Parts: sequence; C-alpha cells; structure tokens
Amino acid sequence: MKAYKEPADTAILLFTLSHSSKTFARLSSILAFMKRFLFIIVLLIIAAPLFCQQLVSDTVFSKVTTTQAKEARYRYLLDTTIKQYLQDTLNDDNEGEWNEALWAMELLQYKDDFTKKKLAVAWSKAAQLSDYFQKNLLETTYSLYAKEFKSQVLQLMQQTTSVSIFIRCAEYVLRADPANDKAVVATLIQHKFPKDTSVGMQILQSRIAAKKQQSLPPLHDIFDSSFLPGETVIYSLQRSNRGYAGLVIIRKPDGSFLKDSSGNYFHTSQLARAITNYPYYITNGNTPQGILRFSGFDKSRLLYIGPTQNLQLQLPYEDSPDIFFADSSYADTTWSSELYASLLPPAWKNYTGIYESFYAGKTGRTAVIMHGTTIDPEFYKAETYYPQTPSLGCLCSYEEWDSSGHRTSSNQQKIVDALNSIGSSSGYIVVIDIDDKKKNVEIDDVKAFLDSLNNQ
Repeated sequence: MKAYKEPADTAILLFTLSHSSKTFARLSSILAFMKRFLFIIVLLIIAAPLFCQQLVSDTVFSKVTTTQAKEARYRYLLDTTIKQYLQDTLNDDNEGEWNEALWAMELLQYKDDFTKKKLAVAWSKAAQLSDYFQKNLLETTYSLYAKEFKSQVLQLMQQTTSVSIFIRCAEYVLRADPANDKAVVATLIQHKFPKDTSVGMQILQSRIAAKKQQSLPPLHDIFDSSFLPGETVIYSLQRSNRGYAGLVIIRKPDGSFLKDSSGNYFHTSQLARAITNYPYYITNGNTPQGILRFSGFDKSRLLYIGPTQNLQLQLPYEDSPDIFFADSSYADTTWSSELYASLLPPAWKNYTGIYESFYAGKTGRTAVIMHGTTIDPEFYKAETYYPQTPSLGCLCSYEEWDSSGHRTSSNQQKIVDALNSIGSSSGYIVVIDIDDKKKNVEIDDVKAFLDSLNNQ
C-alpha cells in the first residue's frame, strides 16, 4: 500500500478555507476522516507481519512448478537437449552439448533405442575425450544402465590414468558382476596404481575386501540422550536400498523425541538417494551415513531445489573440528577417525557404516544439504521411490505444488517448523541405514525403541 502523501498546496487550501465557517466545518470533517484513515494504515502496518506469518506456507511460489513451465521444460530437455544435441557427431567441439544431453537423460531418467545407440557412440570415443566428459558419461550410464555397458567401462578402466575415472569404472563393473569382477578390479589396482594411497582408492579396496555386511549396532544407544548430549539431533533413517524413502525424527536437546499436538512422534518422509545412485564417497553419490552438523537455514537460488528454507549441513573436513564440535577448544585440532569416533556410543565405534560421512568429507565431498524439491515427480513414476524426487546426494524432502506454482504441502517445511517450535537452528544430522527391507521406512519401524527410551 502506498503511503499517504500530503498535497503540495495544502497551506494555500487552508488559508482560503479560513474565511468561511461553513468551510471550517468541512475541514474538520476532512481532518477527522484523515485521522481515521491514518489509524487504519498504522494498524495494517503493525498487523502485516502477523498475516505474513500465518500465510507463508500457503504463498510460497516457484515459477518452475506451474503446469505450463513443467511442460515447456520437459519438451525442451527432450526435444532440444537430448534429441537435437545428440544428432550432432560427437567431437571435441561439441562435448558441451553432449554433456547437457547426458545430464538431461539422467535427470529425466530417459532412455530409448536412440539414446542407447548414442551412448554406445560416446563409449566408442570416450578414451579420446576429456576426463570431464568421461565422468559425465560414466555417471549417466551408471544411473540408467545396470550392466549393459560393462565391456566398454572395463576397457576405459584399463586405459585410464585417472584415479577418479578408474574408481567410477570400478564401481560400475563391480555392480554389474560382483562375484566375478572383484578379483579383476583388485588386479588392475595393483597393476595400475600400486602406490596410490588416496582416500578414494582406499575406500574402493575396502569395499572389494569386505566379506559381508556388518550387523547394525543397537539403535537404542544412538537414540539415547547420552549420545551428543544437550544437542538437537535430526535422525534420517534409511534403507540400505536407497530406492525407498526414509524417515525423519527429531530428538530435542533435553533428550526426548519431539511429538506433535496429538502426542505422536513427529516424523516425515525423506529421500537420501542420488539420481546417480553412486555410492557415498563419489561426488553426486547417495547421501553418506553418519554424523553431519547443521547450522542454520537458507534459501537456495537453484530452481530445482526451490524456495522452501533448507538446512545447511557440513561434513567432517568440510568444516574444521572446532566448528563441527561447536567447541573452540578444538581450534588447533586436525581431523582423524579417532576424533570422529569420540562422538559415537561404544557399540557404534567399530561399525563402518557410521563413518561414511567422515570419509566422504575426507574425499572432498561438500554441499550436502537438507532441502525441498521443485522437480516434477512424474519423471520418476516408474521408480520405487515415486513420488519422492532424488537429488545429487542431498537429503531431499517431498513437496507438492499446484498448477499455478504455489506450494500445497511440504515435508521440508514440516522439518523447519518443527525445529522452530523448539528454538533449534543448529545441531546434528545422523543418517543411518537401519536394514535392507524393500519398503519405505515407517514410524512403526522404530517406535518401540523410542517408547523404551521414554520409559527409562
């Protein structure tokens, strides 16, 4: 509303009117009206923030979620980025267009005979193209084809001198045929990189050497108030198969778990799967298990994340220990697995899964946050995680948007509101794969553990 602006000739008007008692009466009436008018304006100014607070969850808007925008974006990605760009012969000059096409295929999870043939063309030339293109080609292939390009990937793995390319190739080959190819990959490591001690190579070798999956330590111990005492802890409980949605619950600083107005444990669904489905230690891979710190809220400028407030997270190594521990006495401390382990309950210290966040940070992964989504879930209607939408390694919470681009529901906003209700803007995230069941995590999966803690 525009502010009231007094006319420039008010003084002249008042002088003229002063010669008439009748006009004075009119003037008094005008001034009384102006007082009432200004009073109403003041009330509206005072009340405006209150109205905004009440309506904020109903007025959040994203221009990419309108029906028109979604349809236009899909047609552009398919008709121009994929079908048109891939028509051109692949060479050094148009790598960029092919990279865009690869990303569009990955985002849409789009594949047909045409794109498969074009991927085969790309693989026939991969060794002569840049490492950047090879990474994008590997990522899209890993995301869309479980084993169809194994021979091409194996050939690149034998040729490459890049450790990061080798690791991505190895993960594809190992997934395609783990029983027979562990020995193949191990032999290639010894032949090509016998002295390499990089974190990524060490993790790859440990994954090859692993005999069986460890049993999960007691959830009771990591839910207990003695773990990260006095801190707000957000638990993101997942399946080891990240094709299913996980569950968020929140432990308050006093050690009790947050409940809603009905007395039920606060919970909401969340996906920890990357569109690539890469393992945790590769950039753009699935969200690592383990402990991350959260420190405040922000709003993303990325259209596919959207305008809902996100939680800013940090992995070990991404922040120094004094920031991660929120303790200045760690100012001169360097990261180590022992330092990270000091956060864990005794029964969890030897559980390798809980160290994924530590090693992901050590490899250089960054920018894993907890956010909403404006990606069209219809891209993934054939997937087990539908209508959730995957990210590039973040913790992604489902949101619905109407045809005009306004948000109608948001699991991410529920998390933000829950934290605001207890006055918490910092604390820790703990991501745990609780088992390998082929279904979404539900509150009944952990309710008994939470009840037992309440009854102590």
